[in-house]
Amino acid sequence: MKSSIFTAMSKSRISIKRDQKPKSTDDFFSNFEINKDLQEETKSEQRRTVEYVRQTFLLSKEHLNKIKDFVHTKRKNGDTNYTQKQAVQDALNLLFNSVEVIEPRNK
Repeated sequence: MKSSIFTAMSKSRISIKRDQKPKSTDDFFSNFEINKDLQEETKSEQRRTVEYVRQTFLLSKEHLNKIKDFVHTKRKNGDTNYTQKQAVQDALNLLFNSVEVIEPRNK
């Protein structure tokens, strides 16, 4: 059991310092270090790249239930972080890609 825990930890961003034995005065977390080689975008960095705006849309109950069912199916099939927001973004991307030229409106 212990080896699988250490194996999982070594593949993540946190790994155990194997060459150092814990001192009795060390706390539990002093035996872990953050792997600096793996750099992932934090959620705040991801938000900076795309500007979001809150907008209210009216949907039929059938469409809303289909979105919820679709997200449930994606999560059940392994994409556990898939959200309704992503489903709507994916649907809009498909819609926008179906037209060659989208003319900007007069502002």
